[in-house]
Amino acid sequence: MVAATYTPLSHSLPPGASSAGHRRRDTIRVLLFLLALATPLGSMILHLDRGPKLSENRHLAERPRLVLRPRELASFPGTFRYYFADHFGFRDTLIRLHGLLCLRLLGVLPNPDVTRGKEGWLFLANERSTDYYRHTELFTPAELERWRQVLEARRNWLAARGAAYLFVVAPNKETIYGEMMPELLTQVAPESRLDQLVTYLRGHSDVRLVDLRGVLTAAKGEERLYHKTDTHWNDRGAFRAYRAIMAAVPASVSGATALPWDRFERTERDTEGMDLTRQIGIRDVFRERRLDLTPTRPLGLAAVEQDDVRPVAVSARGTDLPAVVVFRDSFFSSLLPWLAESFGTGLYLWQDEFAVEPIDRIHPQVVIQEIVERKLMQLEPSNPPLPPLPPL
Repeated sequence: MVAATYTPLSHSLPPGASSAGHRRRDTIRVLLFLLALATPLGSMILHLDRGPKLSENRHLAERPRLVLRPRELASFPGTFRYYFADHFGFRDTLIRLHGLLCLRLLGVLPNPDVTRGKEGWLFLANERSTDYYRHTELFTPAELERWRQVLEARRNWLAARGAAYLFVVAPNKETIYGEMMPELLTQVAPESRLDQLVTYLRGHSDVRLVDLRGVLTAAKGEERLYHKTDTHWNDRGAFRAYRAIMAAVPASVSGATALPWDRFERTERDTEGMDLTRQIGIRDVFRERRLDLTPTRPLGLAAVEQDDVRPVAVSARGTDLPAVVVFRDSFFSSLLPWLAESFGTGLYLWQDEFAVEPIDRIHPQVVIQEIVERKLMQLEPSNPPLPPLPPL
């Protein structure tokens, strides 16, 4: 019996043809890979990326200087890495495509720092906002007592200088509009940290904490008070907060009155998504009906951009209005022109810390300290050394 033989097809090709084809394909793959690696750098050098630029809620890394000294040379690769990550070619286009892919095909947001709520509402998910909303980690009795001691020390020190102290907590958006949060994010305890702090201070102190939740919750049925695609309140909510703060200023501070509603006209305009959509890189996909307040006549202080961290100083010497020092965050940006109308000389500082130097400089009759509610998860309350008053 004769065994059949099988001759592979490749044997019919010219010698070396198969290996040559493999080499060409491998060469093409390598060239395409190198091109992919070089394209971002080439675009960065030649400015080839003409697409729309993202507007992010942070400052991008600046180009590091190359200094020919050992220490600077050692740190240059690390600093350049951050610069390149923020500026490589087609970065914004790729971020946008990634965002559209996640949203359109997968139905999710591309950035875990943003939570997708109901009916087009977006919520901040970083800065421990989700933990705060779910009440997963509450204050201990020792922490509540520490807050009391710190706030009372500030109040007492200012009172000795003839100044009133207001501690203001701006509510998280999800505190006022919890019904728009995803159903999966359930609350595991009935009280929040702010509930705990308010209850504890009422039972153990007379320090003045301005809790704005009641004012805003009562008014949210009249009109929307927070932006749908931004973590902050809109003008309608901010103005209600402003009037509640002014109502909390002690009667002993003469001249400080709130602006009336008739100084403003309710206006609306259609706009692209706001700060939360910038974080996910697809701002133009979301739309929002922005609810503003437009003054019927100009205010003394121009509008302050929401993320403008620069100090704002108002000089009003010669007026009878009381002086004020404000320690604030971004929630107070929209309030600054209104506060400048209600007070005289003022210094408005973006910082969480209580500071002595601005108070010594201004000699205010009122000091307002504002933090957003979620910072109760992060701040460790403390005071700088509070110097005693000089003898009379």
